[in-house]
Amino acid sequence: MKQMWIFRVSGGEPFELTPKGNLPMRYEGQAETLLRCLCTQLEATVLENHMRSYGCEVEAHSPQETAEQKERRTNIMHALGGDRVFPCVRCPECAWFDPEIESLCGAGFSQKGPGWKPEAIEGVMTNPKYAADFQACPIKNRAIQ
Repeated sequence: MKQMWIFRVSGGEPFELTPKGNLPMRYEGQAETLLRCLCTQLEATVLENHMRSYGCEVEAHSPQETAEQKERRTNIMHALGGDRVFPCVRCPECAWFDPEIESLCGAGFSQKGPGWKPEAIEGVMTNPKYAADFQACPIKNRAIQ
């Protein structure tokens, strides 16, 4: 089962990795960087070895999760359909991401189904994070072009 892995990286050469269904993992050669990835233990081992191939020192671990965190992760993975990926790389950090609906997008930009009701959308647009994520959505912006 996939779980959150944290990689502490230092030394070596800069790199960028984009594991399937995750945001890009960028290391720019700083003294120490923390990277995270939702993956299986086998995938984490492969990622760790790949980072080491750049000459980096890597410590990888998956923190213990509470029963509530495990239930939430399980619900999200169920909503994503196991190997299903996010509609775009920004979705995991987007205020509009909603694993409880088929489209996964409260704004309805994923083209996999409707988003929230119009009155709910209007209500949250007063929040700066929702407004900024709405304007910056790559899926919405591709549809406009």
